[in-house]
Amino acid sequence: MLQRLQTVRVVLVARESTSRYGRLAGSQFAAAISYRALFSIVPLATFVATILAQVLSSNSADRQELVSAIASRLDLSPEGAARLDSLITSVPSPWSLAGLVSLGLALWGATGVMSSIQRTLAVVFDGGVARGLVRGRLVSGLLVLGALGLIVCAAMVSILENVARKVSENVDDALGWQPPGFGIVFGVLAPIAVTVAVFVLLFRYIPRHRPGWRAVLIGSAASGLGFQAVQVGLGWYLSGPANFSTIYGPASAVFAFLFSVYLSATTFVIGAILTAVLDERLTSRS
Repeated sequence: MLQRLQTVRVVLVARESTSRYGRLAGSQFAAAISYRALFSIVPLATFVATILAQVLSSNSADRQELVSAIASRLDLSPEGAARLDSLITSVPSPWSLAGLVSLGLALWGATGVMSSIQRTLAVVFDGGVARGLVRGRLVSGLLVLGALGLIVCAAMVSILENVARKVSENVDDALGWQPPGFGIVFGVLAPIAVTVAVFVLLFRYIPRHRPGWRAVLIGSAASGLGFQAVQVGLGWYLSGPANFSTIYGPASAVFAFLFSVYLSATTFVIGAILTAVLDERLTSRS
């Protein structure tokens, strides 16, 4: 009886979330996020390059390895990765006037997608009541800094994964035995944990009305698993059945990027709505 009641509750939550997604035009918010992301990716890469230039300019090997990891996380083409590497070596110092202006413009341009994320959460959780222009831009700037830290962390995880793979191969060559678990930890568990943590921070602290922890944890876990499932499925689809280059020609990379960001943004919007529905139900029950 209890199991049947839990199943009914899950079905009701899923039905309410689906209904609210259509009522709030969630697909439009996902499209807005992907559209703003297209124009924010270059300023974000410039901002990242400006910061990293001061740290990695003295070590060419570390710079190239980290740039490759960042390019893979941002879905940059090989040409884009090469341009990012050259940008890091040629970017002016942020302590000069030109560097400060470049850093400020890059930060302002990168906040566009963060503003769309704030607007989406305001509609889902706060009935459309958003922050003012100045405060909203400040919060967007903090989100950009958080994205910078996330990109660096993801790049470091990729580097650690490569190191662990080399160590595993060396142990296998020496002892004929390969330590298990490296691929699962760095390839599956670590990305899911980071994604869930990001959703927890967004759903809990960005809205003016903060949902309860239980709703946030459940919604973030579902969103994180859905996000990773979308990435795996999209990787298979783009490498197999889909052939964007035949349809779109030279612009195929742009459309593939928009498609990827749109599906990821859709997962984010659905997760936010699910968290809001769970919070309302848990609050009414308590």
